[in-house]
Amino acid sequence: MKKELEKIKELLKNAKTALIAVHIDPDGDAIGSMLALGMVLEQKGLTVTHYCADSVPKIYRFLPGVERIKRELLLEQRFDLAFVLDSSDISRPGDKIDLRHAAPVIVNIDHHPDNTRFGDVNYVMNASSVAEEIYGIAHYLKAKIDKRIADCLYAALITDTGNFRYENTTAETFLIAADLIKAGVNTHEISTRIYDTKPYSSIKIRARAMKDVKFAADNHVAWVVATEAMMEEVGAKADDLIGLVDIVRSIEAVEVAILFREEKGKVKINFRSKDKINVGGIAKRFGGGGHVKAAGAAIEGEISSVVDMVIAEAVKYVKASSYLV
Repeated sequence: MKKELEKIKELLKNAKTALIAVHIDPDGDAIGSMLALGMVLEQKGLTVTHYCADSVPKIYRFLPGVERIKRELLLEQRFDLAFVLDSSDISRPGDKIDLRHAAPVIVNIDHHPDNTRFGDVNYVMNASSVAEEIYGIAHYLKAKIDKRIADCLYAALITDTGNFRYENTTAETFLIAADLIKAGVNTHEISTRIYDTKPYSSIKIRARAMKDVKFAADNHVAWVVATEAMMEEVGAKADDLIGLVDIVRSIEAVEVAILFREEKGKVKINFRSKDKINVGGIAKRFGGGGHVKAAGAAIEGEISSVVDMVIAEAVKYVKASSYLV
């Protein structure tokens, strides 16, 4: 990928302004990587604007610079460069922004296997997280990785590796983590904020949803539903559902876990796979995408109909050996 790194370096020489955009429903890798890249670009003299159509989940709001993320941009705003992070397709940042109108050059930085290479420069590789890629870019540009950048990258790194539990964790991942710790990261503080600090409303919606967990395909498929009525009943917000699908996946015998969340006429779906099933393929069937073990989609429709349709497809994938990884 050295050729792409050199292209990025050359683009920065003639740029003064940059937009950094991430996908809707942002996760820790998207938020942490965006903030870290922004600080790297500012070291190189650029004026940076951070954009995300959806609000930052509460568990990531401790990260330095998070208050600078904008949910809306002026129609007339233009930038020399647009960096699009953690997005397999140009549509992933949402329909409130026209990236090709916002900047003449798009730099696509991603690690999803189904990335469409939509950028003018495509820094797309097999990595545990976008954080690993931003770390590599920072080193190539000879940027100083200070504690603020390190905190953002470490938060991004642990969220996409499940705190170093997922199989996308490699020796390189640990080497990067070690370097970030040397830069001043307090691992306990960041892990506690992300994994062990939850509002009571989060516990209540988990309990409410898990009470009605359902199974199919000899318990290999399991799912929970969070309707708008349920959310209102316990005073929960979308942030409170983070991690729920992973609890479902942890149930013995479950291979595919799914969370269905009702929101303003749409059903947002989170897929997780424990071992053998490519849930990215299931998500793609419904206009979504992602990784082999973690993916998502959003479907317009009534929630019970969407659940029936998606579960039927998931069961088909589990039973069809041709879809096994």
